[in-house]
Amino acid sequence: MTVLVAYATHSGATRTLAETLTTALRAVGLEADLADIEDSPDPAGYDAVVLGSGVRVDAIEKAATAWALQHAQALRQQPFAFFSCSGSASDPSKGGKQKATDAFLEKAPVTPVAVKNFPGWVLMDRIPLHERLLLKSMRTPTGDFRDLPAVEAWGREIAPLLRG
Repeated sequence: MTVLVAYATHSGATRTLAETLTTALRAVGLEADLADIEDSPDPAGYDAVVLGSGVRVDAIEKAATAWALQHAQALRQQPFAFFSCSGSASDPSKGGKQKATDAFLEKAPVTPVAVKNFPGWVLMDRIPLHERLLLKSMRTPTGDFRDLPAVEAWGREIAPLLRG
């Protein structure tokens, strides 16, 4: 069973989650390949796909959305899971919901077997100036909010779903 773990990232946090997820899937016996969306991975040669994307200004990375739409036919033919990564996911008032994920799934070409919104990081030195100004005006907390054990646990949880 082969799984493609594809990701789109801006500051690198989503890549670290995708790496952790790939390792977790391998630990439960799945063959998992990690690929940056920028490298245009082809999902057609896989039995299942997990797509992860960072969230920027309340939107999934444009590259992730474009990739999902481009490969819609292949993604409909296998189990598909999705995760997002954002600093705002660490806000307990959101109750695990992510507006960007909901918007993406409304126009996504497939229905995922699993969805998760993970906290990422908000590191101002990795964010363009115009976004820094917006985040500061919104009083966005800064720091590294990643929970890699939660990503590992999700990998174990979704493995049976990806097997179909």
